[in-house]
Amino acid sequence: MNYDDLTVQYHVKNQLFYLPTPYKHLIIEDRKRIGDNCVSRVFLQYWKPWLALNIVFAVLVIVFDYHHLHGENALLENLQGLFLMGSALAYFRLAILSSGDTSLACLGAGMLCFSFFTREVDLELLPVIEHVGFLFQGTGRTILLLFLWSLYAWFVVTHGGFRSHIKRLRGGKYLNNFIVCFLLLVIGAIFDRGLFLVGYSRLFEELAETNAYLVLALPAFYELYSRYTKNWQLSDPMNATVEETSLL
Repeated sequence: MNYDDLTVQYHVKNQLFYLPTPYKHLIIEDRKRIGDNCVSRVFLQYWKPWLALNIVFAVLVIVFDYHHLHGENALLENLQGLFLMGSALAYFRLAILSSGDTSLACLGAGMLCFSFFTREVDLELLPVIEHVGFLFQGTGRTILLLFLWSLYAWFVVTHGGFRSHIKRLRGGKYLNNFIVCFLLLVIGAIFDRGLFLVGYSRLFEELAETNAYLVLALPAFYELYSRYTKNWQLSDPMNATVEETSLL
């Protein structure tokens, strides 16, 4: 078989295309263009303005006594709710657009964002859902989330089991985002429980949580942006594969 006889089988928007092998490296690299390490590049590019924004917010509270910015149902908590609801909807949309383990991963990420959303936002106080507010607080919230996560666990088991799914997740493009989110939430919990005897612990807790939810939301927003602004997309973003066949 000659080198020129090789082609690359590739799926674009559910259609099958054959591309010459000289373009094979472009297909292999499109996982990077669609998202691999994209958030890391964004962070490296914008970490200084991001840090400066956090410092400015802290100065407004500590120096100028703008305590209302980080109080209950104040600006930071509203931002958290916005990030979480937006990312939950984005992840659910990605779950519909994807397939296999990618769809399950997006579904799980969306449910994680929704779980955090019910924790951070007092939904029972909203007039629109005041009659079903019991589902989002106390025992009702616990039962609701237990049911949803049990349903998700059933999907994972029927799809191949937890071991296979976790193995795929460990190689996911955005694993670092979830790790950073987890670490920021741990930092927020430390301040919340008063393990650090410092002033303005509530401020640092809310800042850590806001940044955590932003980091959690970035992959969903970026993937949707990539899918709707590019002329092509991967059929399975978690596993960009290239199949070589021969033309006889």
